[in-house]
Amino acid sequence: MRYREIPGTGIRVSELAFGGEPLATGWWGDHGDDEAVRLLHAAVDRGVTLFDTADRDGDGRVEQVFGRAFADRRDRVVIATRVGYAWQDAEPRKPGRPMPQDFRPQAVRDAVRSSAARLGGVIDICELHHPPRRALADDALSAVMDELVAEGTVRAFGASIPQGARPGDGRRLIRQGRFPVLDVELGILDHEPGAELAGLAQAAGSCVIARGPLCWGLLEGKYTMQSTFPPGDPRAHLSREWLHEGLRKVDTLSFLHAEGRPWSLGQAAILWALSRPGVASVVTAVHGEDQLVEFTDAIGLPALADDDLARIEALIESGFVAPPEEAAAEAAPEAEPAENAEAAEVSAVA
Repeated sequence: MRYREIPGTGIRVSELAFGGEPLATGWWGDHGDDEAVRLLHAAVDRGVTLFDTADRDGDGRVEQVFGRAFADRRDRVVIATRVGYAWQDAEPRKPGRPMPQDFRPQAVRDAVRSSAARLGGVIDICELHHPPRRALADDALSAVMDELVAEGTVRAFGASIPQGARPGDGRRLIRQGRFPVLDVELGILDHEPGAELAGLAQAAGSCVIARGPLCWGLLEGKYTMQSTFPPGDPRAHLSREWLHEGLRKVDTLSFLHAEGRPWSLGQAAILWALSRPGVASVVTAVHGEDQLVEFTDAIGLPALADDDLARIEALIESGFVAPPEEAAAEAAPEAEPAENAEAAEVSAVA
């Protein structure tokens, strides 16, 4: 495992982070608490130090599991969590249903302290979860954040930017200089505005934590046009067109894991995200020990070559349309093998 610094905080994080959302009941399957703790301990043993969640994940359950798992090893891990959604007052959570937010200063204070209690007393990185502009302009909220840092409840504050956000929202956050770290969506298939914001953050002396490098699992390389997702999986409410279009794009990236390449497609996707300037860590959803091994092993593999990076960039710019020569090569039928050596020899002579 390798590690990078969150500028200006003294916080050092592993390049691969463990995304805790799958531990929440009903999302990407259910993990019992004992199973979840074993998986978290295995991640620490493999060098992972950054563990990511949100207070709303499983209605606080993931934070509680983190608190239990790390009670005797809190000095070995960095926990990032997010606050800002009024999940305790919302209807039962369903994928695709909007959840109300509450960024009033007292509500944020209460949410942070509740999260800290579930996690064992301190939050290393506390992110405002998709904060609206009015919250970011609230001096009273800034005062609460300063108070929570001063009292030792939070080591550093950050902000999480939603998928599909306007680029200007992220640029505004970076210009404010209030947050040393932004949480952004960043994967080969979902590269903007995350890639741009990562570069701007680095230039401004901050950084990003990149979530979603596997693009909702599409870059795990295991789904087909016939794949379906069970109820409770956040992808179940997405259209078949989303799956088909995503897999079309994935097909253009087959060169990354062709025979002789050192990576799986998922590992290449992680390494691509880590290659972007300004990225401190990449958060992956971990569903089991096999995935944990695959994703952590990615960090020790060779970086993507410049030619590979350029080829990915060209695909991004083209909307993932393979160059004509590649498309022709893939469409060309393979020569039928000769039935026997004699037939092959006759064919060669002819």
